[in-house]
Amino acid sequence: MIGVLLIMNPDTSMTMLCRVLGIGAVVFGLLRVLGYFMRELQGVGLQYDFAAGVFAVIAGAMVIWRAPEVANIMAVVIGLFVLVDCVFKLQVAIDSKRMGASSWWITLLFTCICMVLGCLLIFDTFKGQKIISIMMGVSLVADGLQNLCTVIYAAIFVKEVKTAVQNKVDEMTAIETTGEVVTDDAPDIVFDEASFTESAPAETAPEPEPPAEPPQLP
Repeated sequence: MIGVLLIMNPDTSMTMLCRVLGIGAVVFGLLRVLGYFMRELQGVGLQYDFAAGVFAVIAGAMVIWRAPEVANIMAVVIGLFVLVDCVFKLQVAIDSKRMGASSWWITLLFTCICMVLGCLLIFDTFKGQKIISIMMGVSLVADGLQNLCTVIYAAIFVKEVKTAVQNKVDEMTAIETTGEVVTDDAPDIVFDEASFTESAPAETAPEPEPPAEPPQLP
């Protein structure tokens, strides 16, 4: 939303935008802290909602208090945010490729585009406040689309994995219950217990040996 606002209205006051972002950070931090106390403790050091919430409240309060100073480096702040987010998404793309996902390159493409935009903002390659505002908006919109595509792609990939696992379980269940091999590589073989029993040679019991004759007395 902020990215669209900057693109549509590049004359937006950076000071006002900083105060809005600061208020949002404070509200977000308070919700994280409240959620920490409303949930049960599941282990020491495993949940960082409280620490993250307190940090967000402090950062938001500092942004509200020093909004004019922060407005002067707003482009660098947004560039760093986009660049850090892209580093995590880059690992997601690499992990997707290693897991055999077919469309991993989509995440990689969006990540590379956002990384370029973030670097341009950090190194301040644009001249003029309007151009900087537009580029900040474009960077935020591109980062949002990147996150959306990553979430959708992850959901599709997880669904495909679950389907493959379920098909494999059904396949193994069919083999155990009917004895039929349903794989594509092996021919269909059905083991009939009755015919198998009839075709097997019957085992005959050994004949008893005759008793030994007593020795003849002279």
